[in-house]
Amino acid sequence: MTEQKEQKNPPDIKKRPRLASRIARMVWITVLSTLLAASLFLQAPWKVTTLVLIFLFAATILPCAYRKWFRAVVGCAAAAVVIWVFLPADSDGWQPYTFDEELAALEAKHTIPDSENAAVIYNQLLEDYNEEGLSPYIAINRFGDYIGKKPWLSKDYPELSQWLQQQEGAIEKLIEASRIKQCRFPISADTACFDEIMHRLRPMQRWVLLLSWAANNDIAEGRTEKGLQKYIAMLQIGKHLNQQPSLLGFMVGTGVELNVTSQLKRFVVTGDATEEHLALIEKSLAEIKRDWSYDLPRILDYEKLVMKNFWGLFYEVNPEGKIRFTRSLASIIRKQFLRDEEELTETYWRRRFMKASVILDWFSMPSTPQDAGAIIDSAYERYYAMANPDFDWQKGPREFSLNLIKFNYRYTIEVQLCVIEPTYYSIHDTYLRTIAQQRGGRIIVALRRYKNKNGNWPASSDEVKSSAPEEIFIDPINGGSFVYKLTGDNFKLYSKGKNGIDDGGRRDYWYEKTGADDLMIWSSEDN
Repeated sequence: MTEQKEQKNPPDIKKRPRLASRIARMVWITVLSTLLAASLFLQAPWKVTTLVLIFLFAATILPCAYRKWFRAVVGCAAAAVVIWVFLPADSDGWQPYTFDEELAALEAKHTIPDSENAAVIYNQLLEDYNEEGLSPYIAINRFGDYIGKKPWLSKDYPELSQWLQQQEGAIEKLIEASRIKQCRFPISADTACFDEIMHRLRPMQRWVLLLSWAANNDIAEGRTEKGLQKYIAMLQIGKHLNQQPSLLGFMVGTGVELNVTSQLKRFVVTGDATEEHLALIEKSLAEIKRDWSYDLPRILDYEKLVMKNFWGLFYEVNPEGKIRFTRSLASIIRKQFLRDEEELTETYWRRRFMKASVILDWFSMPSTPQDAGAIIDSAYERYYAMANPDFDWQKGPREFSLNLIKFNYRYTIEVQLCVIEPTYYSIHDTYLRTIAQQRGGRIIVALRRYKNKNGNWPASSDEVKSSAPEEIFIDPINGGSFVYKLTGDNFKLYSKGKNGIDDGGRRDYWYEKTGADDLMIWSSEDN
């Protein structure tokens, strides 16, 4: 009988459960060790690393007698989390966290009295703005006639001429605003700020086009003083936009300045420019002050605050000042960006899922929005350094690489900034080209003075250097001099670009790779 029992339960069968348990434990330890190594290598958040360490400690060092208590604690914690997820959400009074103190400091820095603020007039015009009236004439400008860039006669566009007469009130308001040096619109840095900025920028771009149509009509029909007045008003709108803290406003303002400078150059070279006209144009161009070391930091202050408020969506604050992780991030994002009430319907299970995702946020995000903001501040230091005069622009922007991937909040911010970093390089290039065009415009004024006096363009730009400030003959792009060449009855004026090589005024198109990067300032062929 005993032999029969031993045959039914051989020793190997008894050992199998223990062997399976040991194998499972070794696999678990291997998985945890791998996760720990990965979390250290990928610089995962400390909460994740600590959690892995706790489980690894329980699986390796913790005595067997206490492991069942550890498993019980883990089970209770998991049950508590499940119960918490299914409890009713407390949403009364909770709002997305915003960095209001920094916004207040930014507003205080830019606040000016209404009597000195051109934005007051622009806001009045915005109340009556009607884009439909401009649309037919915008179409004319787009499809080859370029009435916004070259002089035109009323007889060629009678409907446009008649319509412009109806816009005299708006034009006078714009000219009135141009007489005010400063412009400060209210600052908004939440996730809806882009819409608010575009609400202003689009009409202001159209107003520039309106002034351009009217100015070019005035110039063509001999109302030169009125035309120049409108050109200068356009130039001032560009300056007003440049005074705003947003990157978008700065870029649009720079584009406006370049457009107007181009039209002023055309008038100086081809129009009936008297000394009074030249003095007015020279004064207007000279009043455009550029200071990269001031402009870039003020833009970064604003752009950084916008980024902070975006990441602030992961946190909520109540009227008592208590802060917690957002309970329904997807719903808040849809409210902020879609603003479509039909899209905001939340199912029961979606609400439960979003509440459960708070646990993931707790592990992956900084504990407080202030900690998140400090990381963003640190990441932006690289870009503030671009404002230094000795910053090395030749290195170029960083390139994103998967070899450096990290699983943490700081890395996410770095990737986000890495994507937009080329924009700052591009803006700096545009910044230098804008200064070059404005200095070139002032050189052209000096050249025209010479022609008015002598009846011809000078053989060399050296002949006008004594009659103009020395600084305008320095090319800001390469630190050298501009190239001036006579071309029959006209001339060419251009920058040799970054490489400092005279490529005859040529610049590569996007599909060319010759290295030519000259910047044309004036050529009769292009005008």
